Amino acid sequence: MHGNQRAATPSNTDRAISDLVREGVVESVDLNAGTAIVRIGDILTPPCSWSMSVGDTSIWIPLAVAQPVLVCCPEGDIERAFISGSLPTTAMPPLALGEKVGIKFKDGALITYDPAAQLLQIELPGQATIIAPSGVSIEADVTLQGDLSVSGDVSCAGTVTGSSDVIGGGKSLKGHKHTGVAAGSALSGAPQ
Repeated sequence: MHGNQRAATPSNTDRAISDLVREGVVESVDLNAGTAIVRIGDILTPPCSWSMSVGDTSIWIPLAVAQPVLVCCPEGDIERAFISGSLPTTAMPPLALGEKVGIKFKDGALITYDPAAQLLQIELPGQATIIAPSGVSIEADVTLQGDLSVSGDVSCAGTVTGSSDVIGGGKSLKGHKHTGVAAGSALSGAPQ
């Protein structure tokens, strides 16, 4: 050993190891900064970022107050701490979906993909909006349950079937009348 170096005692080593990863509970969250303060026993961490997928593709999953988490402190330094993951509890149980992959939101919305059935399923308690200035293409047969409202022209290379009625420009396909029609082989004018 050199100069003032001293051998690490088992208690010092155990303490150093235990300071690397610790369990705590989220005390507060700053959603704008993407940081949270965690209570570890009597200690409050400084604002810590939490582990997310960042890079060319980023994923944002906010933490919640009272959420149990794991805090990593490189070299045991709490000033460099970051939140590496969350821990399940009775109040916040894990999402158990078997082989499916899924995301569940606090309002009950659920997005799942079942690779065995090749089925993507989205269950929403509210509504969905798609913003795609260049358009949306669907290459599939589409079944729609409910009314359909379109605020532009409709073009279809296939068949459009409406079990009740189809209304275009305020005209009912089922109930509109043609005027100026005479018996015989003449064609009627446009719907009125």
